[in-house]
Amino acid sequence: MDKLYWIACDDKDTALFEGRYQGRTRGGALKFLKETLGRKSLNGLVFTITEIPVPLIREIVAEILAGNLPAAAPTPAPAPAPKVEHPAPPADAAEAKVTPSKAGQPAKSKPAKTGNPGLGDDLWNQARAFWQECGSVSKTAEKFGLSPNSIKTRIRREGWRK
Repeated sequence: MDKLYWIACDDKDTALFEGRYQGRTRGGALKFLKETLGRKSLNGLVFTITEIPVPLIREIVAEILAGNLPAAAPTPAPAPAPKVEHPAPPADAAEAKVTPSKAGQPAKSKPAKTGNPGLGDDLWNQARAFWQECGSVSKTAEKFGLSPNSIKTRIRREGWRK
C-alpha cells in the first residue's frame, strides 16, 4: 500500500526541495530525494520525510497563532526550593591537626571492588559456589537468572578457580 510522504530539504538557508512522494516506504522516499537532488549522499543537508502533510501542520500552527484554538490549561509554577543554610565552620577548623602516617607501615591500597550492587554480593557468592561445584556457566546462569556473559566476566575479572 502506497503512502503519501512530504519531503523538505534545505542546505543552510536555501530550500533545495519541498514536495510530495508516493511510495511504500520511507526508504523509497529517501532514494527519491537523492535522485531528485542528483546526490549520492545527503550529508550536510537538513531534510525531513514525514507522512503528515506539511500543509496540514501549517494550518494547525496558523490556527494556534491566530488564537482560534482553546488555550491549554496553565501549568502551575513550581514551588521554590527551600533555602538550605550551612553552618559556619568552627574557627579552629583551619588549624586542624594533620597526623603523619606511621613510619614502617605500608600505605593502604584501595579496598577490593565489591560486586554488582544491584544484585548483591550474596547472590554472586552463591553463584560462585555453585559454579565451582558443577563447573557449568550455562547451568549457573539458569539457576540464578543471570546472563552467561555476566558469569564469564566475573570468572575472568575475579579469578574464580575450580
